[in-house]
Amino acid sequence: MGFLKSLRCIDCGKEYPLDIIQTTCPECSQKGLFYGLLDQVYDYDAIAERITKKVLEGRKPGLWKYVEFMPISDESSIITMGEGGAPLVQAKNLGADLGMDNLYVKNEGVNPTFSFKDLPNSLIVSKVHSEGAKVVNLMSDGNNGAAAAAYCAKAGIENYTFIPHDAVPDKVAQIQMYGGRVIMVKGTTTDAGFLSLDASMKYGWANITQIKVLNPYASEAHKSVSYEICEELGWRVPDWLITPTASGDSLGAQWKGYREFKQLGFIETLPRMVAVQGKGADPVVQAFRSNKNWYEIESFDPKTICDGLAAGAIPGAWSLNALRDSKGEAVSVTDDETLEAQRVLAEREGIFAEPSSAVPIVALRKLLDRGIIKKSDTVVCIITGSGLKGMEVAKRTLKKPVPIEPTLDAVDELLNTWKS
Repeated sequence: MGFLKSLRCIDCGKEYPLDIIQTTCPECSQKGLFYGLLDQVYDYDAIAERITKKVLEGRKPGLWKYVEFMPISDESSIITMGEGGAPLVQAKNLGADLGMDNLYVKNEGVNPTFSFKDLPNSLIVSKVHSEGAKVVNLMSDGNNGAAAAAYCAKAGIENYTFIPHDAVPDKVAQIQMYGGRVIMVKGTTTDAGFLSLDASMKYGWANITQIKVLNPYASEAHKSVSYEICEELGWRVPDWLITPTASGDSLGAQWKGYREFKQLGFIETLPRMVAVQGKGADPVVQAFRSNKNWYEIESFDPKTICDGLAAGAIPGAWSLNALRDSKGEAVSVTDDETLEAQRVLAEREGIFAEPSSAVPIVALRKLLDRGIIKKSDTVVCIITGSGLKGMEVAKRTLKKPVPIEPTLDAVDELLNTWKS
């Protein structure tokens, strides 16, 4: 049984029935690309009759313990590999360094393909599987392509990933290991994205690219991160939620998750959301800081070490609505700051995050320095992916070990070198 009722345009508020196949509001989308994004509307009264906090606490951890909040009606078609349920870890060492007692990190890098992209791919592959899809394609810069390939392998669906030519080699290899066909495009992620759209129309493939304007359903899975944080904090919410941001689909979905739990009476307050982007790829930050609309920021060629955050445009109002509704913040970080945060997070908390995932730590420091976040606040930083996905980048900050002779004298000499 599904609880999804309709699709609502986030710009004009008009609702559309589910039996009309569409990805954007027909009226608002006439203004141009990224207008008229659609949001799912559920029967919350019916959900409340079935779900309580006690019911949720009794279920096995993972994305699908929240099935009532997901846009899928055929539970038998669900494709899962145990995604979700990532640990919320209290960062005591890093917190002590910053003078904080209530700092947490949500480590999504422990998911089956080592990133938070497993959540939306479990959902969208389940959905197209229930609809009988045999072949899918998508645009990805890496993590999403790997997750899609893995879940398509599980579902027995043929998969083609259009990826920019400068994608991280480790991520490309992961897609191929799962049996995904990689189509490498000379150009940007935008070029790859438009080519994937053309291909899906020509060949009749189901396009599962994770961007709300093309696929309004997949981002709903990110709400589960918020649900889990509420449960793991004893049905409380953090004062601040800091998350890496590219298109902003996950940011907006996480904000929606908190609002849903508050509507049902599961929590009493809402967090303030923080979007973090790499300097040189920060259109959301630019719009938020200058109090502009998403369409007032001209698109540009993004440049950042954070490949997963390489955004040069804002695809609609979804992310900015979340920031402004929550009275949140938006922060840009440099490549050097990001690499330093990656190292510190690994050394102090034992969490090896890819650069795109380390940016919340930089943002936290900046907001503490500005007095916006207080040291007494409860803060959760979302770590979206494992550092094992980009070893070449990690190696840039490390010195390659030099072999020594197999003697204790050589060990003594090496230890003295490290101490000096």
